[in-house]
Amino acid sequence: MMSLHSVGEDGLRENFPKTEHILKTKEFREIYKNSRSFRRDPFVFYCRPNGLSRRRIGFSISSRNIKLATRRNKIRRMFKEIYRKSRLRLAAGIDIVIIARRDPGKEFGYEDYRKAFDLAAKFLGIMS
Repeated sequence: MMSLHSVGEDGLRENFPKTEHILKTKEFREIYKNSRSFRRDPFVFYCRPNGLSRRRIGFSISSRNIKLATRRNKIRRMFKEIYRKSRLRLAAGIDIVIIARRDPGKEFGYEDYRKAFDLAAKFLGIMS
């Protein structure tokens, strides 16, 4: 029987539960106001402790900056997958927000997204 949740090499579920999403405008504003940031063009990463035992991630990808919904969704999917695969290496109790300032272009592949995320996580001191 097939499971709805994939299991990684370490035996832990690799799903992305709703409790790890940042969705409320108020929470985004708090993170922007009281956080450290790192810019890796075309992305800006914000990070701050959240006082919880879990990590959370949110995305701000404006249709003003990236016109096509398919491009906005691709950026979001890429970073969700990278977060999902690397979250066990991230510090617990943090909020991360990723802003896409402009479209990185079609030539920007998975490895480019992963490098940007890893570089930001190391700079912000949230990755082991």
